[in-house]
Amino acid sequence: MKNFVTIRLFKAFDKVSYYTFWVEGRPQSETDAFFARFETNQSVAHDLNVLVAWISEIGLHRGAKARYFRFENDANALPPPARIMAELGDDYCRLRLYCVRLSDEVVLLANGGLKTGRTVQDSPDLLAKFRFANKMADQLVELIASGELQMAGKEIVNMDGLELLD
Repeated sequence: MKNFVTIRLFKAFDKVSYYTFWVEGRPQSETDAFFARFETNQSVAHDLNVLVAWISEIGLHRGAKARYFRFENDANALPPPARIMAELGDDYCRLRLYCVRLSDEVVLLANGGLKTGRTVQDSPDLLAKFRFANKMADQLVELIASGELQMAGKEIVNMDGLELLD
């Protein structure tokens, strides 16, 4: 059975608006589920703080330029690659938060997890989230091409009328 997925605003900063995916029938958005899973886990507290720092840094100061995101097929992931992360004093983070970067001002955050293997395929916690983010990215690219998804600066203009499927 396919579930409908809606898009909702997650957090707006000066330079970037972050949106999130909400799968029909689930109690919280994909991004809220990610943070709920890790916010009380002391073993990844530092990693979570690094990730949150980058979400804020990109949103407040840098904008969502492509270089700040890891390429994950059609989707992306945060935190940025190690060479960019070093700019804030940390070059390693075990967490990955998948997302879809639509512009320098609009990013849709999905879900993620702990990277335990060399690749996403070797990290059981990540594989389903990786596939979901890429599925959403594919649909969003089609909606942009057809004109059904439109943006005005940091805003997705017609997100209430978008139909995505999980």
